[in-house]
This record gives sequence, structure tokens and C-alpha cells, in this order.
Amino acid sequence: MPNETGVTMQKRRSPWVVVHLLIGLVLVLVSVSSAAFASRVDDLIPIVLTGIPGLVLVIRAPMFGVSFGAAGVTYSGLLRARSYTWQEVEAVRSATVSGTLFSSDVPELVLTDGNSDQLSLLAGYGRGEKVNERVRSLVADLEKARTAALPS
Repeated sequence: MPNETGVTMQKRRSPWVVVHLLIGLVLVLVSVSSAAFASRVDDLIPIVLTGIPGLVLVIRAPMFGVSFGAAGVTYSGLLRARSYTWQEVEAVRSATVSGTLFSSDVPELVLTDGNSDQLSLLAGYGRGEKVNERVRSLVADLEKARTAALPS
């Protein structure tokens, strides 16, 4: 639904959210099945090592992504969320992080205080110099929302 500036609140998610959720569910199931047959204190170690990360993934995975609109942008990652108003964001761009086999294109917020914040959960991967289309589209939509929300 559009607000007074004509910008609707949008939410973009990583295509890997389902994988994170399924891995979390598997870890929780392993932990529960281990707890059902635990008879010694030593059996608690794998329960804790699989149960806690599994619960974190199951609880946080549905929230992964970036929400943006007229008020600003909110990034929800694995362990925490960050929010910025559009007045705090100087520009939105795509940064390239090189790896051994693949490179990743990451949406990046350039902040007015000189820092930058990479939205790594929303990275797109590929080979060569071609920019990932999903990341390019997200960066364009973020920049469009930023310019629409700022006063002329």
C-alpha cells in the first residue's frame, strides 16, 4: 500500500531462506531425537551443539531479508537486524567480493558517516564480470526508494 510519498513498503528475501529453514529443522530434529535417547551427561553435548543453532535458524530464517520504503531500510540477518533512515544513506551500490572460484555481488549501503554496510545475506553469486541480475534489480529498487523518499 503506497504512503504519502507514493513509495510502498517492500520486502526482499534471499533465495536461500528455505535452505536455512530446512537445515534448522534438521538440526532441531537431530537434537530432539538425541535427547529422547540420552542417558548420560555426555549425551547433552551433541544436543546443545545441534539444538541451539537449529533453533536460531528456525526462528530467524523467516525474517531474513531487507525491507525498505519511505521511512528507510531494515536489514534482518542471521543474528541481528539493522535499520537506517534514508537521510543516513548517501547511496546504494553493488559491491563485488572476489573469491577463489566465484565472485559475489553484494548490495551495499554507503552511509553519510563514511562507513558502508554490505547486505551480505542478499548476495548473488556468479563467475566472471557479469553482475548478478537479482542484485542489480535490488540495488536499483533501493536507490529508487531512497531518491523518492528524500526531499527534492
